[in-house]
Amino acid sequence: MANFNQVVKHFQGYIESQGQGGGIIAGLLGLSVKGSTSLADACCDYSGNIYCSDPINHIILKITESGTIINLAGLSGASGNNTDQTVSCGDARFNYPTGIAVDRNGDIYIADSHNNQIRKISNNKVSLVAGSPTCASGTADGTAARFNCPYGIDVSNSGVIYISDTNNHAIRVIRGSVVSTLAGLKGTPGHLPTWNMTNNWGILGSDARLNLPYGIAVNANGFVFVGDAANHCIKRIDPSGNIRMFSGTGANGRANGISYVCTYQDLKYMDVTKSEELYVIDFNEAGPSRLMVVNREGAAYPIIDWNGILEGQYACAVTCNPAGHLIVIESNYTQYEYSSSSSSQDSSSTSSSTSSSTSSSNSSSSSSTAIKSSSSSSSKSNSSSSSSSNSSSSSSSTAIKSSSSSSSDSSSSSSTSSSSSN
Repeated sequence: MANFNQVVKHFQGYIESQGQGGGIIAGLLGLSVKGSTSLADACCDYSGNIYCSDPINHIILKITESGTIINLAGLSGASGNNTDQTVSCGDARFNYPTGIAVDRNGDIYIADSHNNQIRKISNNKVSLVAGSPTCASGTADGTAARFNCPYGIDVSNSGVIYISDTNNHAIRVIRGSVVSTLAGLKGTPGHLPTWNMTNNWGILGSDARLNLPYGIAVNANGFVFVGDAANHCIKRIDPSGNIRMFSGTGANGRANGISYVCTYQDLKYMDVTKSEELYVIDFNEAGPSRLMVVNREGAAYPIIDWNGILEGQYACAVTCNPAGHLIVIESNYTQYEYSSSSSSQDSSSTSSSTSSSTSSSNSSSSSSTAIKSSSSSSSKSNSSSSSSSNSSSSSSSTAIKSSSSSSSDSSSSSSTSSSSSN
């Protein structure tokens, strides 16, 4: 079994120290997880712990603030399921876990993609939240809901869970134990709304059509942002359930700029900060990825563009810690596993390392996975809020995936005012 406590740490691309531990610091930090080949999504709790899903190894990892990496749940290399039983973390079995989110109570929610289930880790126990106990796919809503390869997940402070039900081309919501469909027609891909039909409120979520929705994030006013991956755009759902185009033309590309001019390649995981800036990984299987910041008007600009640089080529997820530092997940994937057009791709695995400086210090594993923390100078909200979060209680921390949402999951006067700025 892999030793997940072995960490290689490098600062600004250079080797700084090697060994176990090492705190998360301001600036650029890499943690190369030896033995883990495939981190997918990540989230941070109010204590600064990072939780990552590892779909290839079928496990959930925890990285403490001191840098210690722990196999939190699942058995490395062993896929499986626990039907509807509640089991210990050590006895839990996953099958390609991807999206991960943490709520304000510290409970962790996981999109157990190939089991077609939503799972929860709480008090060292793993339980089934929604989905078939037999892992069957389907489209049913209600208390006997079915999913089809859910990939993205986020949760509001009021405990409402939002899911990108990727192969059903829909956005699903869990309130209590009841699942409903927020946007899209389950099982039917498409592209609605488009820019030429977008107005101040968009269209009803039930009239929307999505194509392989992937990343998902909910902000403090209850607005839900969806990476409509195969449509190369971000769509936004307001608290009343209306959906509109938010960013991207719908064409595949790498253009920066205002909302209806910028283009994306393959949108993966995303996070939204307390100041309502959206951070998105624009993934490229065949070339460099980009870490993008998207403002309230939908204009998109790169914070990090790995064009021509091997490092970051497979960046696939972003989250933020309580200090306001961005955590960027880099990993190696096959085209089959993480391309939005995966059904038409072969399953040959990539072999390039995610970081040239990491691989030079970790020659035993060319398929290492890196986690980077970056306090970006272009992110004014993070730099300004970082100092305040260091001196305030953890409950007022900035930008924690799935924990920065307010309890407003229905329309309100504050949501209306936010709509005009979003």
